[in-house]
Amino acid sequence: MNIKYTDVNYRNILIKRYLSYDLNELDVMVFFVSDDLLSVQPDAFLTCDILSNYMAANKDDIDQSLSKLIKKGFIKIQKGPSGFISSVDQFKEKLFDDLIKDFILKDKAGKDYHQDSETLLNDLEELQGRTLSPLERDQVFFWLKENATEGMIKEACHKALTKKGTISFKEADRLLMDMKRSQSRKTIGVSTVNEETKKNEELRELFNNSDWTFHGEK
Repeated sequence: MNIKYTDVNYRNILIKRYLSYDLNELDVMVFFVSDDLLSVQPDAFLTCDILSNYMAANKDDIDQSLSKLIKKGFIKIQKGPSGFISSVDQFKEKLFDDLIKDFILKDKAGKDYHQDSETLLNDLEELQGRTLSPLERDQVFFWLKENATEGMIKEACHKALTKKGTISFKEADRLLMDMKRSQSRKTIGVSTVNEETKKNEELRELFNNSDWTFHGEK
């Protein structure tokens, strides 16, 4: 069973995950409408004027959302045979790839967890100039359990410092997830989705028993 991004209902995945990509509800709707229009006319170059014909939102808001999606690379502008065209396939493939990586990372959680982390805790306390609260310490232990290295945690916390000099653990958590997702599948334990291993069997079960898989025509 060779599962590809075209075999899953990306809309269900995006609805459940759009906040983690810093998108709002209008962004999601602009993406959905863009996808529908491109399914009818694959060589179209989408603008807010075109999209506004199918949406009740203000044209300026649609334009801002479209610009945001293009800037993030969720809607690509590329050269076609007769001019520039819009494409959403790259982001649909990224959604699928992130889903696979998150599944693998979740399975690996705790396998390389070390309780000996006092040095890391001390470094983080020195970074923000105060003792970590019990909840903050629990968050650090959780990151370690989720297979984040001490180096990754330190880097994320440095980048997540607020103007007041304290660590934004919510931002650090987001940065750590981005770091783990950026690793190749081979690095985190699975080189291809259709690899004949126990992991592949688990992936099959995941997709066959979820609402992400198409069971009929779109």
